[in-house]
Amino acid sequence: MGLKLTWGNLLTFLITVWVTYTCALRTCQPDDFHYEFTECDTTGGRWRVSVPAADTCEGGNPRPLRRTQGCSVSCDPGWYFNVGELECAACPNGTYSLGGGVRYDSWQVLPTGFTAYTEVFRSAFFIKGRRHGDLNCSEYGWQTKGDVIASKGGPCAAFLMYTVKLVKPGAVTYVYQYTDEDIIFEFEAQDEECQIITEREGAKWPPLTPEGQWKKRTLELDPGVYVLHWKTIGIEVHGPSRPVLIKSVHISGVAHSSECSPCPDGTFSGPAASECQECPEDTYSPRRSSTCKLCDSVTEYAPKRSGKCLPRPPCTSSDYYEMDSACNEKNQTFAVYKWVEPMVCRQSLEGSVSLPPSGKMKPCPPCNAGMHYVPTQGCMFCPRNHYGDGVSPCQACPPNTAPNYGYQYQWWTTLPPNMASTCMSYDDVGCSSPYGWQEAGDHIHTRRGNVDDAYLVLSLKVWGFRGREGFVGRLMEVGRISFTFELSCTSDCQFVFMEASSKNDAKPLQVWTGSQPRQFYSYLITRNDSYSFSWSFQKVPWEESSIKPRGSLRLFETDVAKIFNINVSNTVEGGASSCLPCFQQAQAAAGCIPCPVGHYIEKNSTECTPCPPNTVVTDALPYGPESCLPCGPGLVAPDHLSCGAQCHLRVGNYTYDLTNISSPRSLTAGTLFTSSGTKFYHVFNISICGNTTVNCSNNISYSLDGEPASNTVISRVCRFTLVPGVEGVIEGGHTGKLATQSVSLGDHLIGYSTNTTLMNISVIDEFINPHPAVSPDLHFFYTAPQSTRACPNGRATTLTLRCDPEQPGSGKVVLPTQCPDGTCDGCNFHFLWSSAYACRQCAPEDLTTVHGECVKGFQKVHYITPSHCRHEHSKEGRLVPCSVRLSFLVEVIVLSAVGVALLPCLLLFCLWKKNQRLEYKYMKLVAKESSKDGMMELPPAESCALDDGEEEEVQFSKQPPRGLLGKFKQHKIVATEGRGLLMDSHAPLTLTSKDQLT
Repeated sequence: MGLKLTWGNLLTFLITVWVTYTCALRTCQPDDFHYEFTECDTTGGRWRVSVPAADTCEGGNPRPLRRTQGCSVSCDPGWYFNVGELECAACPNGTYSLGGGVRYDSWQVLPTGFTAYTEVFRSAFFIKGRRHGDLNCSEYGWQTKGDVIASKGGPCAAFLMYTVKLVKPGAVTYVYQYTDEDIIFEFEAQDEECQIITEREGAKWPPLTPEGQWKKRTLELDPGVYVLHWKTIGIEVHGPSRPVLIKSVHISGVAHSSECSPCPDGTFSGPAASECQECPEDTYSPRRSSTCKLCDSVTEYAPKRSGKCLPRPPCTSSDYYEMDSACNEKNQTFAVYKWVEPMVCRQSLEGSVSLPPSGKMKPCPPCNAGMHYVPTQGCMFCPRNHYGDGVSPCQACPPNTAPNYGYQYQWWTTLPPNMASTCMSYDDVGCSSPYGWQEAGDHIHTRRGNVDDAYLVLSLKVWGFRGREGFVGRLMEVGRISFTFELSCTSDCQFVFMEASSKNDAKPLQVWTGSQPRQFYSYLITRNDSYSFSWSFQKVPWEESSIKPRGSLRLFETDVAKIFNINVSNTVEGGASSCLPCFQQAQAAAGCIPCPVGHYIEKNSTECTPCPPNTVVTDALPYGPESCLPCGPGLVAPDHLSCGAQCHLRVGNYTYDLTNISSPRSLTAGTLFTSSGTKFYHVFNISICGNTTVNCSNNISYSLDGEPASNTVISRVCRFTLVPGVEGVIEGGHTGKLATQSVSLGDHLIGYSTNTTLMNISVIDEFINPHPAVSPDLHFFYTAPQSTRACPNGRATTLTLRCDPEQPGSGKVVLPTQCPDGTCDGCNFHFLWSSAYACRQCAPEDLTTVHGECVKGFQKVHYITPSHCRHEHSKEGRLVPCSVRLSFLVEVIVLSAVGVALLPCLLLFCLWKKNQRLEYKYMKLVAKESSKDGMMELPPAESCALDDGEEEEVQFSKQPPRGLLGKFKQHKIVATEGRGLLMDSHAPLTLTSKDQLT
């Protein structure tokens, strides 16, 4: 049969030939081979082999095999391992080597070997109304930002992981910035047996860093395989978080480097260099340079670490600034103009401006209130017990008055003694001056000449306040800070007002973004402590600050923040602009004598007058009765210093004794999990009455270097968090490993009531008893009014005490089923405490008394207690002297029986008595009728027969008499044996003439 050629067959043949030709690999050439080492064998050696890259070629003549002794080869820093010669060699110029180490400091993309991933963290403390399925955790993971890699926390756990093998003792060193305590930042080194290394003190929990500053942490490691984890978790994410930044990671002790790394742009190195050096200003260097080259000083400039020179632009008004000179001995000044440093503009170009001439002499602005001018020293605070207006010399306060100290800054010729300014940048080279703010007479503003990502910080130190902190229906004011400011920005600049104290780390109080008109801001201070207030200005946000081309570091040179005045009231130090009247003893010549605790000063007489009971006085100089603040419902203040609840309470007609449950109570909430199964816990500590407080302590430090800070929260109700790595919770609510994020849920008890609402704080519907028993629920209301980003109005807590005789001892505390973390919104917390001790005290009428048998003059008395109340009595009963008096019930029964028995006797007696009276009246009637003939005869013997000669009967008819004898008239009377016999008859009374009466 002949082969039939078609176009289809021809096309198939051509495709087959083309595929066969293209898939055939070429023969390897000598340059295609590179060296690799085999795995270490049982004899402790390995082979060096020559292999081509995969799928590039085949065959050829590879270099001969060569065996090496020893499986671990490592070179010193500045050297690399030459695999051709099988020995260490020095790095050439323009390159560097860490020897047995690696360094990562460029984060344009995620470097090879690193892995980043996220997990959802299920907790009720996150964004209200958002379900876990709605979260996109990619927004919260580690993100490369050029010079840094960043994680901003959020409702997801973000992990950055790197696996490394150390062939000799080494270390891991990383440089980071961590300024937000609402993010948990954790570092772990896990060995090949999956054991977390925790022996190194402080290695697991990096401490906070000051705003804009970097910190280096090093963990030494033994030889072996390790998995390194950098992890962030945002606990409070109801507002923007400041991210955790990692600038560089350096690991030493790894296997050899087979080649040296080239120096990046803007750096250089000599031979055998372990790192590259930065080029100074006005010099540059391309990649792999051994020296820095100078720019043309007239036409070009270059910032530090530049890879090329930039042309100098013409000078404009933005390149210089105005300032007043220091006041001379005559208290005079003049305006001067200076170029922004470093000066990058060129005056010789067409259109360039020059510096204006200096101004004329003028009087210096007055000193601020509470200060006076001292030659050669400038404005200084008035001496103690003096006051001043800033213009005239200071004067002593009159007798019976005290200076009203504070800080009142509205003139800015020099920085006041308790203020400072600074400039900080990511790479430590972005600040043209160490000072971030410049005085300008009637205001103070941010300096120019700094890179856009620099932090320009102005700080104010306050050593304390005269008032006493407290809460009486509201937080009491111990002081106040206020200021007026203005922002002029072409970028998304950020202005942050922050607060730090000796007990708490720095936290932002308010954040403004973009241009802002001139405005006034006031902040209430409620805790008496030493404070450091700061104002931080940054021209670009952190998301943009690390993504910037070299040479474009000052794109927003004209962006500026201005502060016109700052006022702090009621301080213990500073200057006084006036003096206040106060109580003074008669023998005192000057100064004030404080009133006793619980007294106020009469405005007219300045005498000390006692406050009413259960009131609190917090002012340092309390004027008038309005300074006596009443406590909340049910609360008492025996010392007039603070309001609290006694453990013996009376609510309405009910009395409660909470002594047995007055000790602090700890509650562990339900287990929370990440998607990988890691456990999280929340632990709550609660107190209800007396002077008892609870504390929640962190066992990791958030303190700033050199700044003392407390890791313990002391309040009425508090909560701390147990984070990944916790193996379990020890009895009593304490953890053996990690406790962090301690927060107060109730600094103050504002009252207790049987009502479910108090001062806009309400009990959750689930805990409201729809059928209140005879012993109603008792609700305690707490508040932690300090504002946070998560809870602008502070936090509130309700604790419901419920009578439950089935709960012995201290009972149990539960959380709402619909909010297993105790809160549904992160700000309002609810607890239900059921216990037999929560029942009210029994009243006498509630008890049933049972008397025992009388033995030797004594008997036992037992009380039967109903279930809805409590009564403290002995189970064996109480011995009391015997009582001859019967019980009330027995007395009633006996009296009733006697009464029933006497009633028939009394009735018979009454009938007998009545019969006697009737008989007597009958006898009188018979006698009256018989005496009509004038004689009275004795009746003969009774007989029923008639005498002889008896003719007829004589009948007497009488009308029925009135009165009690009416019924007697209806009876027939027959004389028989001298007694009247009553016989029923309706006939009239009949007597015969022969009858004899006796």
